[in-house]
Amino acid sequence: MSETGIMELPTATIDVRDMLCAQALALVAQAVAHVPRGAVIEVWYNAADVKHDLLVWAQTHAHHVREVNAERLAIQR
Repeated sequence: MSETGIMELPTATIDVRDMLCAQALALVAQAVAHVPRGAVIEVWYNAADVKHDLLVWAQTHAHHVREVNAERLAIQR
């Protein structure tokens, strides 16, 4: 989130639908590492285990996460 508490518009969108957890995490981690602090990556997923792993990963790396809808997360670096 920004300093005002409002999450910015996505810098990039990543589609990890139909990927295994490890593949999805690797792709998202790589994308987040290449954007500036404060940037938002929107992630499309379609598996509950992928969502869970992304939420845990984001929390352990101190990234803010917002659930956009049942198939999208917005992760802010």
